[in-house]
Amino acid sequence: MTNVCRNHRKLLGLATLMASSALVSAGLGVTPVRAQDAAATVVGDVIVTAQKREERASETPLSLSVLTGEGLQAGGALQLSDIAATVPSLSFTSNGVGQGQVNLRGVTTGLNVGSTVGIYVDEVPYGSSTSFAAAAQLALDVGLFDIDRVEILRGPQGTLYGASTMGGLLKYVTQAPDPARFSGGLRTGVSTTAHGGVGYDAAGSVNAPFADGAAAVRVNGFYTHDGGFIDNVQTGDDDVNQSDVYGGRVDLLFNPTDALSVRLTAFAQEIDRDGSGASDFNPATNRPVDGEYDQRRFDEPFEQSFRLASAVVGYDFGPVQLTSVTSYQTSDVDYVTDVSALYVPLLGGFGLSLGSTLLVKEVDTDKFTQEARLAGSAGAFDWIVGGFYTREESFQLQTLPATDPTGAPFPLNLLRAELPSLYEETAAFGTVTWHVTDRLDLSGGLRYAANEQTYEQNASGLLGGPAPKRSSDEDVTTYLANARYRVADNAIVYARYATGYRPGGPNMVLNDPVTGDPLAPPTFDADSLDSYEVGYKASTPDGRFSIDASAYYIDWQDLQIVALRNGVGVVANAGSAAIKGGELTLTARPVPALTLVGSLALTDAELAEDAPDLGGRKGASLPDTPDVTVALSADYGFSFKGRDADIGATLRHVGDRVASFDQSPGTPQHQLPDYTTLDLRAGLDFGGVRAQLYVRNLFDTFGELSALTSFSVAGGPIQVTPVRPRTMGLTLTKRF
Repeated sequence: MTNVCRNHRKLLGLATLMASSALVSAGLGVTPVRAQDAAATVVGDVIVTAQKREERASETPLSLSVLTGEGLQAGGALQLSDIAATVPSLSFTSNGVGQGQVNLRGVTTGLNVGSTVGIYVDEVPYGSSTSFAAAAQLALDVGLFDIDRVEILRGPQGTLYGASTMGGLLKYVTQAPDPARFSGGLRTGVSTTAHGGVGYDAAGSVNAPFADGAAAVRVNGFYTHDGGFIDNVQTGDDDVNQSDVYGGRVDLLFNPTDALSVRLTAFAQEIDRDGSGASDFNPATNRPVDGEYDQRRFDEPFEQSFRLASAVVGYDFGPVQLTSVTSYQTSDVDYVTDVSALYVPLLGGFGLSLGSTLLVKEVDTDKFTQEARLAGSAGAFDWIVGGFYTREESFQLQTLPATDPTGAPFPLNLLRAELPSLYEETAAFGTVTWHVTDRLDLSGGLRYAANEQTYEQNASGLLGGPAPKRSSDEDVTTYLANARYRVADNAIVYARYATGYRPGGPNMVLNDPVTGDPLAPPTFDADSLDSYEVGYKASTPDGRFSIDASAYYIDWQDLQIVALRNGVGVVANAGSAAIKGGELTLTARPVPALTLVGSLALTDAELAEDAPDLGGRKGASLPDTPDVTVALSADYGFSFKGRDADIGATLRHVGDRVASFDQSPGTPQHQLPDYTTLDLRAGLDFGGVRAQLYVRNLFDTFGELSALTSFSVAGGPIQVTPVRPRTMGLTLTKRF
């Protein structure tokens, strides 16, 4: 980022207004079941790969949630924002589809410098590992069709998953090809949103075995149109946050022998959005400038093109299993932010008369990864050892086109900046589990990672100039230790210690013309955290009643922040934070057809010392993190005129939050009030077709997910991202 732009990073926000809170739901992967399935479904019997081994979620010694494909379909979920509110201790901030930030357990300082939550598609890590490609605000928003499940792992996952997983991990697990049978599915849906437009979607998939059952191919495609609900009073356009998401996947699986498997996958997705999803509020009154769903600004389109190719090869040597994961991905993002509310008055103070200023950004990342690991057992020990390599080339282009007060193009170049960067990392990792007795397991692991980075600024214009290429290198070691004790056949207690980190890197700073020394720190360090967690998971033998409880303490050191050093904007390390909390999920099936779930998440996330760069004092709450979230849900399956049917409801409450820090000079404080929403759903099978009716936010509650306050420094509005208004939809699904 240019020096000037980095100086005002908080002020700009890069159009990624975000903050949110997340609600909670079933933590053991429970989904509504139809009457004929109820007796066969066991709570917590979902198989996950959280520890890079297949195991039951109820036996995994860490806190996790699993959202199954059936559950996503029942709720009409189409994108990340639709599922974020169902996960304990997860907050999701969004300016519209494709532009979102995921936080877990309060590990955030607001607009994060780099990602604190890793995102995977099957075995492949997504996005940039650095702070130079806006990775934190561009969380992958996969179309939720033909998904087997979504796994959310809470707490640092640095040993097995590496950098930028200090808060946790979100993993999309797709449906794998099935060589055993021919199958497929079709889905179509329509929805309408209060104060907004009509949405619709269509998707299809087919699975075809061949080579006498030794191979299969699975192909899918999807298209989703979101009708939007934010109106732009300035341009006169309605529903400017409407969007289109479309793409598909081709998946080949070969099993030429019992020991060898090869899975080749190609995935493509496009996102096109007309404008942002925030409305304008008056900072003096905290009331809307116009209406609750209105904004005043120039057009802010967003486009993303994502491509991913991967090869997963597995070979069973008998006592040892080899897994190799090779991937290559590209992400090309183009978006516009109207920064007139900041730069028109700012530059006016220097005698420049402007009518508008836009920040136009292109962010491209090409990423190659290779992981190879061996897993095996020897007597009472299970072990995994592996290596990982990634090479990430990113490129940013930033321009600031402007107009004069008449609307004519401003004749001077304010800024054109080309910002190439390179990140390379090599890592080795390993874990071992000792089955001390039939009931007691002890595990440990570590990961050693070394990275090298370069960052360059080729800029011109009134607000920027070239700066010398900077480089950095560092090595980081993360650790894992846990103990699991089986209290009974269906109950475990565990204790877990884990560490995580985000990579440091080079800063873009000029040299002193006299001494030749950098004017500000040329590099910043990794930040890291230590997490201490205890948990209890149990269910009755018949699976009708279960509990999943966890408590944790996080010590977060050397927070990565944006700061001014000698008048130069840089990424720096400052301060520490302490986060305490817990999650509780209770599930009951008093009768086979009825499922009741109650979930609670408590989070106390505060600065552990004064952080002047953030504008926060010791004890200040971390942004976007509610103290409490609650969810209560009920689903009932029954027979209606001989057809399978079900009904359900979910009540969610999110506590109040803060959007910034009290003494922040660039992002004034704003209180985000608590809110409560109610969702309803009903399904019916007829003639082999599944009809699902849903209503989200039944009472059309207005809730503030996030607030970007930086424009209010110069007299502009607070930009508030609201909860989605009442949305009613119908989906039809056919499987064959």
